[in-house]
Amino acid sequence: MSDIDLTDDRYQMSFEETSVAFLARSIKETGLMCPPLVRPTNNKCIIISGFNRIRAQLYNNETKIIVNQTPPDTSDYRCLLHAITALAFQRPLTHAELIRCTGRLSFFLEKEQIVQKSPAIFNTELNARFVEDLITIGALPDPALALIHLGNLTLNTAKKISVCETGMINIFLKIFSQIKASSSKQLEIIQYIMEIVARDAIDPTNFFNAKEIQALLFDENTAPGIKTTLLRTYLFERRFPTIFKTHQRVQEKISALKLGGNIKFLPPENFEGQYYGISFKAKRYDEFAATVQTLHTALSNPALKDIFHP
Repeated sequence: MSDIDLTDDRYQMSFEETSVAFLARSIKETGLMCPPLVRPTNNKCIIISGFNRIRAQLYNNETKIIVNQTPPDTSDYRCLLHAITALAFQRPLTHAELIRCTGRLSFFLEKEQIVQKSPAIFNTELNARFVEDLITIGALPDPALALIHLGNLTLNTAKKISVCETGMINIFLKIFSQIKASSSKQLEIIQYIMEIVARDAIDPTNFFNAKEIQALLFDENTAPGIKTTLLRTYLFERRFPTIFKTHQRVQEKISALKLGGNIKFLPPENFEGQYYGISFKAKRYDEFAATVQTLHTALSNPALKDIFHP
C-alpha cells in the first residue's frame, strides 16, 4: 500500500464517494476478485482504476494488495482509456462524469474521433452535438461540475451560462449552489437577472451583493426549494413591477371570493392572455354540488367582476 500514491487522482472519473464498508467486508470474506490497475511512475504507482477497491483494503487495514500494473511506457491516452472504460462498462456514466471524461479525451482526440469511438469508450453512442456541448460545459470553472453532479445545475443551464463573462458565470454558480430548481426555473432566473442588470445598467456583482439577494440566498434556516421560490418572486417583481402589483391585487380579490382550497382560480399568465380558468375536483356528488354552490355564491361578489374588469 505504501507504494501507491493515494493523493494522485488524475485518472479518477467517478464522482461517487460511496461507503466501502460492504466492499471491504466482501474482499475480506471472498478475496479480491478483480485487482486494481496501477501505473508505475518514479518511485510510486498511481491508480488508474479500482479506487474503491484500494479504499476498501485501507478500510481493512491491509498493508499489501494485489494489483495489475501497466507497462512503464504506457501512454497517458491509454491510461485514460483504461480509466474511462473500466467505469463506463460497469454502469452508465452520470452527466458530470461524461463531462469530465470528454474533457480529458479532448486533449488527445478531435470531437469527431470521440463520437466515432464513443461506443467502445463509453458503452453508448454519443452524437456530435452532445459531445460538443459536453466539451463546452467542461470549460466552465470547477464548481460547475460539482453542481451538475449534485443536481443543482442542469446541462441546459450550464450550456446557457457558458457564453457569459467570467464574472457573471461565477455569480450564477454561487446562486445555484444555494437553491434547488428545475431546468426551466434555472433558465428563468438567468433570464431575469440578465434583463434586470442590462435594463437598469447595474453591475452584476453589485446586484448579487445587494442585501436582499444575500439575505435570501444565505439564510441557513431556509430550505433550498423555498429559496428558489423567494428568489423567483423577488426577480419577477424587479423585472415586471407593474405586472407584479397587478398580480397582487388580483390575488387579493380572489381571496375575497372565499373559494376555499378545492377551487383553483387561474388568471392569464402575466395577464397577457384573455382567458381565465377555474378547476376543481370532487369524489362524490355532494362535494361536486357544494363546490358548484360556492361558485354560484361567488357570482354575486363584486370582487369577481373586478377581476374580469379591473
